[in-house]
Amino acid sequence: MSFKIRAAVLAGAVVVGSAWTATSATAQGASPSGVAVAHSVFASKNPRAAYAALTPAQRTAFVRAETPASRVLLAHTTTMPSAKAMITAAFSGTFWDSAQWGAKAAAGNTLYTWWQATKVWISSGHVTQVQVYNYGYETSTPGWRTNGISTQKYNAGWEGRGLVIAKFVLGVAGWDIQHTTNCGQIRLNGDAVHYLISSSCNLN
Repeated sequence: MSFKIRAAVLAGAVVVGSAWTATSATAQGASPSGVAVAHSVFASKNPRAAYAALTPAQRTAFVRAETPASRVLLAHTTTMPSAKAMITAAFSGTFWDSAQWGAKAAAGNTLYTWWQATKVWISSGHVTQVQVYNYGYETSTPGWRTNGISTQKYNAGWEGRGLVIAKFVLGVAGWDIQHTTNCGQIRLNGDAVHYLISSSCNLN
């Protein structure tokens, strides 16, 4: 699912009202902080009206701070067998990996993160079992909330694949601006050496 919020969509989703006051820095002409603007909007009694009352500069800052612009890999740990264990051509044992992904806003702040670990059991170079565990998600920017998480797995025989699917929503109090679906996938080869980490939702 696409990571996009358009200013026009936001503008069209609000009703006219006044519930947010510009900070002194903004009044003096300085560039407003998008995260600070978002915090004020979503902490107000009527976020929709608060957004409608923003100045053009505040609205631009808000959109830049709340717009998912990219997915990034934040952390990654691979646990491989010892070199001695891999002397044999056909490995038997376990091989696992963990990773954490995040969505970065156009302004550079992290909107939310999701993570998981995948483990495979291998017998003579053949994957016999796949497990997805230690998965979770959280938000980091005002206005975003979690909206469900699930996992999937697939055993291709020569490779085991684990997937986490994390959903988030931007909005509050009945004013939902955007829904996003984000994936984190780990593929572990039966040789206990090669692996692939991506944000693809496709296990095939």
